[in-house]
Amino acid sequence: MTDWEASYQGGETPWDKGEAAPALTEIVEKFPALFQGRILVPGCGLGHDARWLAVHGSEVVGLDIAPTALEKARSLDLSHRVDFVQADLFDLPKNLLGSFDIVWEHTCLSAMPPDWRLRYATAYKSALKPEGIIVGVFYINPDMDPGETGPPFAISVEELTELWLSIGFTVTDSWVPTKAYEGRADRERVMILKPSAES
Repeated sequence: MTDWEASYQGGETPWDKGEAAPALTEIVEKFPALFQGRILVPGCGLGHDARWLAVHGSEVVGLDIAPTALEKARSLDLSHRVDFVQADLFDLPKNLLGSFDIVWEHTCLSAMPPDWRLRYATAYKSALKPEGIIVGVFYINPDMDPGETGPPFAISVEELTELWLSIGFTVTDSWVPTKAYEGRADRERVMILKPSAES
């Protein structure tokens, strides 16, 4: 398993692109009123997505396990718009359980070993209010060298859909974003997930 704190201390963070996920802009163009209420950003890193969401009017908690990442994130949050919290996604503080309208996913799943995926999805559900939704841009097909296994770990759209169905969520919208970081075009998938009627 990756030592995230060591990666941030050593500046070995190729996943950090220095800006918020381009797909965020595309999502808001399609659904201008989507990002409302309180939003959790797990694996927030340096907080680019969290700050973007906060600037656009949401109450945002950025969560990460690496203290160095959060220290840098706070230093970049000049307006102090985001509440950055150091915690383990799989052991959320009680005050974060059941308290969010949206969980924003970006590259957190792809960093998880495949056998952790159900734990990951369940952790997201535990952070949400009963009517809360998950919105994310998922790294479906990472560009890796021959023999490289990850992270990031690939996942098919079918596997991803089944993962969310297994915890009671329905995919209401899904598309390949046209806006992406360099090298990620056609490798990502935007999904909007809402609780199933029967869940």
